Amino acid sequence: MAGMLQDTRFALRQLRRNPGFTIAVMVMLAVAICANSTVFSWINGTMLHPIQGARQTGELVSVMRGAWSISPPPPLSYLDYRDLREQNQSLTGLLAYHADWITLTGAGAAPERIYIGNVSANFFDVLGVKPLLGRFFLPEEETRPDAQPYVVLGYSIWKTRYASDPQIVGKTIEIARHPVTVIGVAPEGFIGAAPGLRDDAWLTLNPLGTNEYRLTHRSIDFLIVLGRLRPGMSREQATKDLETIMRRIVAAYPNDHLGTNTITLDPMWRSPFGANGYMAATLPILLAIGGVVLLLTCANVATLTLVRFVSRRREIAIRQSLGAQRLQLVRQMVLEGVILSAGAGALALLLTSLTAKTFARFFPASSIPIVLNGSVDQNVVLGIVVLAALASVLSSVFPAWRSSHVPASEALKDESSSISGGSHNRRLLSGLVVAQIALSLALLVISGLFLQTLRHLAAGDPGFEQDHVLTASVGLYTAGYSSDEVDAIGHKILDRVAALPTVTVASLTDWMPMSLTRKTDDMYPEGYAPRPHESLEVQHAEVTPRYFETLGVPILEGRDFAQYDNREAPLVAIVDETAAKRFWPGQDPVGKRLHIGDGIAAVVGVVKNTKHEFMNERPAPMVYMSYFQRGSETIVQVRTQGNPNDIAPAVERAIHEINGQAPVFDVRTMRVTTQMATLFAVMQSTFAGIFGAIALLLATTGIYGVVAYRTAFRTHEIGIRVALGASPGNVQRLVLWQGLSLTAIGLSLGLALSLSVTHFIAAYLYGVGANDPLTVIVVVVLLGAMSVLACYFPARRASRVDPIAAIRAS
Repeated sequence: MAGMLQDTRFALRQLRRNPGFTIAVMVMLAVAICANSTVFSWINGTMLHPIQGARQTGELVSVMRGAWSISPPPPLSYLDYRDLREQNQSLTGLLAYHADWITLTGAGAAPERIYIGNVSANFFDVLGVKPLLGRFFLPEEETRPDAQPYVVLGYSIWKTRYASDPQIVGKTIEIARHPVTVIGVAPEGFIGAAPGLRDDAWLTLNPLGTNEYRLTHRSIDFLIVLGRLRPGMSREQATKDLETIMRRIVAAYPNDHLGTNTITLDPMWRSPFGANGYMAATLPILLAIGGVVLLLTCANVATLTLVRFVSRRREIAIRQSLGAQRLQLVRQMVLEGVILSAGAGALALLLTSLTAKTFARFFPASSIPIVLNGSVDQNVVLGIVVLAALASVLSSVFPAWRSSHVPASEALKDESSSISGGSHNRRLLSGLVVAQIALSLALLVISGLFLQTLRHLAAGDPGFEQDHVLTASVGLYTAGYSSDEVDAIGHKILDRVAALPTVTVASLTDWMPMSLTRKTDDMYPEGYAPRPHESLEVQHAEVTPRYFETLGVPILEGRDFAQYDNREAPLVAIVDETAAKRFWPGQDPVGKRLHIGDGIAAVVGVVKNTKHEFMNERPAPMVYMSYFQRGSETIVQVRTQGNPNDIAPAVERAIHEINGQAPVFDVRTMRVTTQMATLFAVMQSTFAGIFGAIALLLATTGIYGVVAYRTAFRTHEIGIRVALGASPGNVQRLVLWQGLSLTAIGLSLGLALSLSVTHFIAAYLYGVGANDPLTVIVVVVLLGAMSVLACYFPARRASRVDPIAAIRAS
């Protein structure tokens, strides 16, 4: 112990003697560790803790029926869910929920739109959540529409709207103009079962008695289902169990289960219901890039450390001559790296406490109740400790071991060639520089591909107008208005906003493209024979007449919706090109019939394809229905002659003049709305660009440091060359050659590395190939130019060496 304390004090003295080295290394390592710990804090706050406040989330699985998708529709009807819940042998519990918007109404307070979960009675029990106040639902309350319904309030809404009223339990509040009784308050931190989304309150599955139909028909799939595995039961075993039950259900009710009915169980960290499906596709890539940056930083620090240890060879040789053992020397030198890494870890922890909260800034302002941010807890602290220890090993152990054995007879000589560290250390330094260049090139290529992807996404054509369209959402259904009332208010809104100055056309819809929302249903076209296990899931939206004119989408065949396409008229639909070509190839789709949802519609038109969710998506069928036949939520869209932001106040004021009780929200341009579709590309490009810049800086400083170090030890040789007639140009070429030869080797290895790793990100690229030659050429030229610049300054200094002074100094 005494020896360790003595070595520690000696290490601290050595570091204090060289503050420039100490500060530079600590900052470099802190930035690299922080890059990784920041991304890990986001993973920790989303994927590793998918349901805040739930018990043992590792036992939870999400249940999906049909073809796997990153954003699937709700998989089960209530009756199917109930059969799976009651007949399975592999789960201790199976819960179901359906989340949607609703409005808190009632006298004395302004209407407030909240996100609410309609849940099975066992929802909280399966999750292992206990109430803060009151109680949760009882089994017999799951589907009771005949009594005054019950509600459980979320902690946040209880605190903000109801002022943390401790007597709230038993009181009656008003939701969507219906009285409901508060029976409990959820604990602080619990926000629901969908990762990354916040529920404000919870009702049972049909509390207001307005959707009895969906509780009695197996064809109405509206429930998201989670299960808790029994101890010792694997996901594979549970999948087989549920699929066996599902096959019995399909055999008994074949007409209600057309298409694919396979069961998939996903762990909650990658559940497609909520944000984790997107997080699982994005954050691991960022963490992998951060890991490369850490390796690159450790290689840079190892280079500087080796140079520093080699410059102390005389001191090390003297200590060996006095009896110091090699392990003692290694321990003392490694302690310097441990101290540096510990300081870097502490600094990284401070930085991470700030950067972890930046995750939410990537998401544009929206009413979507997204709750995504990093959390610095014991997991993140432990991660930083592990990263600091890893950095200590990578950046100090190997250089210490290579520098700890110094033949005293060699090190105590005066010749600079001896002091330079020998061929072994020179090769090690060269290898570290080559590794830095290779890693930097691969990282810069990845960064360039992501940046090009972002550029192509920003310039891409989604197939509809973005720059002259304003949208505004109006909560009519969620406020408890009937279909007839919604239709009447909708007509008044259209008339009023269409008359505003600069407005050229207005329309209504219940869905906006590229907004991270998805509406799907199974469609069964007339005369189409699906292939075995073919999914007939299509996206759909309800729109009014002139919707396509508002967005500038051409009608290719047939007609637009008309005012007479209302709830009393036969159902009609308009399909896009993809749907027409897939379901009626070589035929005229106009006049064809299709079964979608609970109705049969006649196709009256075909429109041009547009993007639905992402710019880089594959074309998928889209069906448009008449808003005044089966519309739900109300989204106003107006096309203007000028800047749509200028007319936003007038549109909002016009809507409030028609109905002042309905909440108006998300008043913004279509361009802002579609930013949701590129936020993950922005995230990837931002981090890849930052990491790429760090990699370029590290590679440049690394090659500069090695070339400058090796040139300094060749001063005697250079002096002799100059004395014998070598010109400054010859000296410069000599020094440049030693640096550029390392650069060439590093670039060659980096090209091979980048070609082998970029195919892993091919699925996330748009408008550019994984091995895009232009990107590779630009990166090679940039890195080569920076390397030349890094070698030029040591070469210029060497060319100005005074030969007499250099020979005497030797």
